[in-house]
Amino acid sequence: MDDKWLNRIVFWLLVAVPLVVLVMLVPLIGPVLFTMGVFLYAAVYRPIVNIFRLLRLGAIEEKDAWKFFIPFYHTRFMKRLFFG
Repeated sequence: MDDKWLNRIVFWLLVAVPLVVLVMLVPLIGPVLFTMGVFLYAAVYRPIVNIFRLLRLGAIEEKDAWKFFIPFYHTRFMKRLFFG
């Protein structure tokens, strides 16, 4: 397996595992904390992961990283994020 595939798999795991863990913890934490967790995942964690992935791929410059905290801005880079 080459580095390109390994990097894709690591990205997919970084995206999916925290959300799966959060869903599995719903009975323990309750709906309010679950909702807060999903919000933090979508508003903070996911943009940061996307920024690091795209910086590593060379698709964006560091000065444009803040734009990923704008809702749905990352959709421009979805193909590059998941398959780049």
